[in-house]
Amino acid sequence: MGKLEVKAFFFAIGDYSRFSILRVLSEKDLNVNGIVSATGIEQSNVSHHLSCLLNCGFVNVKKDGKERVYGLNKEVKPMIKDIDRHIERYKTSIIACDIASKEYISRVIE
Repeated sequence: MGKLEVKAFFFAIGDYSRFSILRVLSEKDLNVNGIVSATGIEQSNVSHHLSCLLNCGFVNVKKDGKERVYGLNKEVKPMIKDIDRHIERYKTSIIACDIASKEYISRVIE
Protein backbone atom coordinates (compact mmCIF):
# COMPACT_ATOMS: atom_id res chain seq x y z
CA MET A 1 0.00 0.00 0.00
CA GLY A 2 1.42 3.32 -1.04
CA LYS A 3 1.02 6.96 -0.16
CA LEU A 4 -1.30 7.63 -3.10
CA GLU A 5 -3.79 4.93 -2.09
CA VAL A 6 -3.91 6.10 1.53
CA LYS A 7 -4.41 9.74 0.55
CA ALA A 8 -7.11 8.86 -2.00
CA PHE A 9 -8.89 6.65 0.55
CA PHE A 10 -9.07 9.39 3.17
CA PHE A 11 -9.92 12.03 0.58
CA ALA A 12 -12.89 9.93 -0.50
CA ILE A 13 -14.33 9.52 2.99
CA GLY A 14 -12.99 12.84 4.30
CA ASP A 15 -15.57 14.88 2.44
CA TYR A 16 -18.48 15.59 4.78
CA SER A 17 -21.12 14.96 2.11
CA ARG A 18 -19.60 11.63 1.08
CA PHE A 19 -19.26 10.55 4.70
CA SER A 20 -22.89 11.56 5.31
CA ILE A 21 -23.93 9.33 2.43
CA LEU A 22 -21.92 6.45 3.88
CA ARG A 23 -23.54 6.94 7.28
CA VAL A 24 -27.05 6.90 5.77
CA LEU A 25 -26.26 3.80 3.72
CA SER A 26 -24.91 2.08 6.83
CA GLU A 27 -28.51 2.08 8.07
CA LYS A 28 -30.28 0.92 4.89
CA ASP A 29 -29.98 0.65 1.12
CA LEU A 30 -31.48 3.61 -0.74
CA ASN A 31 -31.98 5.03 -4.20
CA VAL A 32 -30.71 8.52 -5.04
CA ASN A 33 -33.98 10.18 -3.98
CA GLY A 34 -33.83 8.42 -0.62
CA ILE A 35 -30.26 9.60 -0.12
CA VAL A 36 -31.25 13.16 -1.05
CA SER A 37 -34.11 13.05 1.49
CA ALA A 38 -31.95 11.59 4.24
CA THR A 39 -28.96 13.90 3.79
CA GLY A 40 -30.36 17.11 2.34
CA ILE A 41 -27.65 17.07 -0.33
CA GLU A 42 -28.76 18.16 -3.80
CA GLN A 43 -29.48 15.33 -6.25
CA SER A 44 -26.71 16.29 -8.68
CA ASN A 45 -24.19 16.34 -5.83
CA VAL A 46 -25.41 12.99 -4.48
CA SER A 47 -24.90 11.45 -7.92
CA HIS A 48 -21.40 12.94 -8.13
CA HIS A 49 -20.45 11.68 -4.66
CA LEU A 50 -21.92 8.23 -5.34
CA SER A 51 -19.73 7.97 -8.42
CA CYS A 52 -16.64 8.52 -6.26
CA LEU A 53 -17.85 6.12 -3.57
CA LEU A 54 -18.62 3.46 -6.17
CA ASN A 55 -15.24 3.84 -7.86
CA CYS A 56 -13.46 3.54 -4.52
CA GLY A 57 -15.41 0.42 -3.50
CA PHE A 58 -17.27 1.95 -0.56
CA VAL A 59 -20.73 1.33 -1.99
CA ASN A 60 -22.42 -1.16 -4.29
CA VAL A 61 -25.33 -0.64 -6.64
CA LYS A 62 -28.05 -3.00 -7.76
CA LYS A 63 -30.90 -2.47 -10.15
CA ASP A 64 -34.43 -2.75 -8.84
CA GLY A 65 -36.60 -2.37 -11.92
CA LYS A 66 -35.76 1.06 -13.30
CA GLU A 67 -34.17 2.24 -10.07
CA ARG A 68 -30.61 1.92 -8.91
CA VAL A 69 -30.37 1.09 -5.22
CA TYR A 70 -27.15 1.86 -3.38
CA GLY A 71 -25.84 -0.03 -0.40
CA LEU A 72 -22.75 0.05 1.72
CA ASN A 73 -20.03 -2.46 0.92
CA LYS A 74 -20.30 -5.04 3.72
CA GLU A 75 -16.60 -4.62 4.57
CA VAL A 76 -17.07 -0.88 5.04
CA LYS A 77 -20.08 -0.97 7.36
CA PRO A 78 -18.19 -1.78 10.58
CA MET A 79 -15.56 0.83 9.72
CA ILE A 80 -18.20 3.57 9.41
CA LYS A 81 -19.70 2.58 12.76
CA ASP A 82 -16.22 2.58 14.34
CA ILE A 83 -15.43 6.03 12.92
CA ASP A 84 -18.74 7.38 14.27
CA ARG A 85 -17.99 5.98 17.73
CA HIS A 86 -14.46 7.38 17.66
CA ILE A 87 -15.60 10.86 16.60
CA GLU A 88 -18.32 10.88 19.26
CA ARG A 89 -15.89 9.78 21.96
CA TYR A 90 -13.05 12.14 21.01
CA LYS A 91 -14.92 15.04 19.38
CA THR A 92 -13.67 17.64 21.85
CA SER A 93 -10.06 16.53 21.40
CA ILE A 94 -10.42 16.27 17.64
CA ILE A 95 -11.78 19.81 17.36
CA ALA A 96 -9.10 21.11 19.74
CA CYS A 97 -6.22 19.45 17.86
CA ASP A 98 -3.93 22.34 16.89
CA ILE A 99 -2.02 20.36 14.28
CA ALA A 100 -5.11 19.11 12.45
CA SER A 101 -6.73 22.54 12.65
CA LYS A 102 -3.69 24.33 11.23
CA GLU A 103 -3.27 21.83 8.40
CA TYR A 104 -6.98 21.98 7.58
CA ILE A 105 -7.09 25.77 7.64
CA SER A 106 -3.99 26.07 5.48
CA ARG A 107 -5.60 23.80 2.84
CA VAL A 108 -8.87 25.73 2.90
CA ILE A 109 -7.12 29.08 2.54
CA GLU A 110 -4.83 27.95 -0.31
